[in-house]
Amino acid sequence: MIKKNWTYLLFALALLFFAFTRLKKEYREHAGEVKISLITFHTPVGWGYDVYTNDSLYIHQEYIPAANGRKGFCSEAEANTIGRLVIAKMKYSKFPVISLKELDSCEIKR
Repeated sequence: MIKKNWTYLLFALALLFFAFTRLKKEYREHAGEVKISLITFHTPVGWGYDVYTNDSLYIHQEYIPAANGRKGFCSEAEANTIGRLVIAKMKYSKFPVISLKELDSCEIKR
């Protein structure tokens, strides 16, 4: 009877240890992650986008970056394309600056 109780106790402790180490590993994997999201919006001059990090506004872009003047994107799809490019640069620790060459490669009308 005592041996049976010890077996159950050791099994429960092993199960708790396994669960604890598993949760600790998952926490370490996600601890440094930043949630990045994109929202497009319509303006009087076209389309723009906002980039949020951890639900806080990080970039508010009403106009086409790198282009002359204050012109918005012609369509929501164009704003979404450049917004996704900015997010990709942020994820790879690059400075999220868009060049004229990148606008041209994405076929953005400016």
